[in-house]
Amino acid sequence: MEPLGRIESSLIDYHKLLSEVWTILQANKSKGLLRRTIDRKSDLSDVEKYDRLVDNYNTDFLTDFLLQSHIAGLLQGSAPSVMTSDPPFVYKSVLPQQPELMIGRDEEKSRVIDTLLNKSPARIAILGAGGMGKTTLALSVLHDPAIVDRYPSRYFVSCEGTPTKLSVIVEIADALRIPRESRDARLLDSILSVFPKDSLLCLDNLETIWDEEAARVDLEELLSDLQLPNLSLMITMRGTQRPSRVSWSKPFLPPLQVLSQNTSRRIFEITCGRSPDEFEEELLVAVDGIPLAISLVCSMLEEGNENSESLWNRWGEAQSKVLGNGGKDRLSNLETSIRLSVEGPRMQADSRTIEILAMLSFLPDGFPDNEVAKKELQGHLPMGYDLSEALLTLRRVSLVHLDEAGASRRLRMLNPVRNFCQKRIHFTMELKSSITSFYVAMLHRFEDYTLPEGHAIIPSELHNARAVLKLAWKEGRGNPTIARASIRFTNWSKYLGDAVEEVICLAIEGVAGELDVCGSCHQALGWLYLQSWRLDLAEESFQRALELHGQVHNTLGKAKDTWRLGQVHLRRNSLDKAEAFFEQALPLFRQVHNIVGEANSSRALAEVHLGRNKLNEAENLLEHAFRLHQQVSDSIGAALDLQTFGEVYVRQNKLDRAELSFDCALQLFRQLQSPYGQAYNLQNLGGVRLQQNKLDEAEGMFERSLQLYRQIKNLRGEAYSLTKLGEVCLRRNKKDEAAELFERALQLRRQT
Repeated sequence: MEPLGRIESSLIDYHKLLSEVWTILQANKSKGLLRRTIDRKSDLSDVEKYDRLVDNYNTDFLTDFLLQSHIAGLLQGSAPSVMTSDPPFVYKSVLPQQPELMIGRDEEKSRVIDTLLNKSPARIAILGAGGMGKTTLALSVLHDPAIVDRYPSRYFVSCEGTPTKLSVIVEIADALRIPRESRDARLLDSILSVFPKDSLLCLDNLETIWDEEAARVDLEELLSDLQLPNLSLMITMRGTQRPSRVSWSKPFLPPLQVLSQNTSRRIFEITCGRSPDEFEEELLVAVDGIPLAISLVCSMLEEGNENSESLWNRWGEAQSKVLGNGGKDRLSNLETSIRLSVEGPRMQADSRTIEILAMLSFLPDGFPDNEVAKKELQGHLPMGYDLSEALLTLRRVSLVHLDEAGASRRLRMLNPVRNFCQKRIHFTMELKSSITSFYVAMLHRFEDYTLPEGHAIIPSELHNARAVLKLAWKEGRGNPTIARASIRFTNWSKYLGDAVEEVICLAIEGVAGELDVCGSCHQALGWLYLQSWRLDLAEESFQRALELHGQVHNTLGKAKDTWRLGQVHLRRNSLDKAEAFFEQALPLFRQVHNIVGEANSSRALAEVHLGRNKLNEAENLLEHAFRLHQQVSDSIGAALDLQTFGEVYVRQNKLDRAELSFDCALQLFRQLQSPYGQAYNLQNLGGVRLQQNKLDEAEGMFERSLQLYRQIKNLRGEAYSLTKLGEVCLRRNKKDEAAELFERALQLRRQT
């Protein structure tokens, strides 16, 4: 073929190639904002593919053209000079497109940019769990105008699917446009020699090779070699562990955390162009602030194939498996993203770590990050399981993260990860027994909910204990020991104002043949019903408990059941029946020398006399009860005595003494960390202030009691506080405000 004919043929092929590129670019341009964000990875692959084809064509065409020209020149005796001593030409890097949506990472972006502008050379690791937006952050930084000015040469290398050092080197060579014919055994040396001044290299998804233990040393060696004076380095990687042998710029960028609920809502509003409805709000909470999951929720709703209620219902059934836009890669499917971490090489290296992950997934509030708790749980684990080592691995791969937001440091799992593990990872019977025995022992150790030692631990573990006990009963692993732990759990939940019936109901079913412990379970359930004023159910439970305790001749159990039946009738204002039950309980408590029960019975009889307005008799009985409670150092009994003293003094119009009694009771309940006791006595003190016409002080106390009642979801107390606030408004002649408060109180009372 003649030289011009060959050139013409090459140009025709070039036209076809450019037409393909044009078609791809036009298709991408027609996509919406969210679709371009979701499809970023596949679009990047297409761009890189065609960029290489165009680059290779340019190289081949230029070489062919120069060769033909050189031959023609030789034939004519005037060959052009060709300089062969110049270094290889490095084409300008083509970066993936700038992310069109990045919300909630402004602080992290500012820190990365500040480091890149002020450290020379800078070396930054962007770490975090899968789906946290590490790649998005890196690309946003690479396209920032300040970085563009500072680093004219910027390179982005995807290391996904590059399990060896050599494969990473080849990807870097592709980014640098090093010609194929120039690649040999000294390719790395060529790479290190061609980076222009003020270059910035980003290695994305570096965990692909980092998670392969055999290749980890090779990767660290490569990163060490890339520490050039003219090259700044930025990597993105799942986990929390930075490769060694690199002088990373300080201060380190902390691993990326989940987005706040407000930020999640902003992303939804910007992407979907509207505020989320109730089901979409639930979805945004459920995905736990994971940027990838939020984007997928928006994408699926924007497609219009199902509404928010349908998607929320499917989430309840299948969790992370639901969220996907049709693709199977990590950026298109939430479950794929989670699976990459859970089934990665570092996790597969020790099956026991995976089993411990499954165990932790059943703890909704995570696990305390302190050595005492770890040591105690380790003591319950089977031989061969190393909890500390497993937790270290789980944190390094970002399947578990440290939460320091609350009163104590806790190791937590993100909700979608927890749900995935519960459904996809086998939780062995050995470990189920271990975690159950751990919480049973904890509840046994802190049976007395009035002691401060228990309050330092139990409140933060209550939801975990509930989940573990519930699982034991549902799987048929319950026994009398677990039943007693369930009673202690129920008592704690009642005391802290977060009453839960489910566990004790399961326990009643599970130990039906164990009469004594079953009776105690009915007693605990009745106490929950009594607190929520479901008096018929409370009476039924206490009667059943009394029957069972009677069959096994448990005198103390019978005494408590009888006393509590008296409390049911006291709340109904059936004073004669209440008195009869309290009178029956009193000798039973004395028979077993239970001083606390005797004191409680005396106070209960005082309340009966108070209801009959026999104030002197009530006062005498309270003095006896108070002496007994002090004798055995029963603080909660003493606090209740002081509270009842105050009610007697109010009836006697001795407001100063009433105020002192209520205030002493309030201080004791604060020490005992009883929210209900505090709310009730703040309410009483507000009533005294109201009688004294000290309206500002009364209002303040009713407001504080209202907050506490809301905290513990006590609707009756909340309604009463609103009623008293209405009375304050009436005293101030604010009739409209008073009417509104009375209406709110009435609505709450209707719910009880």
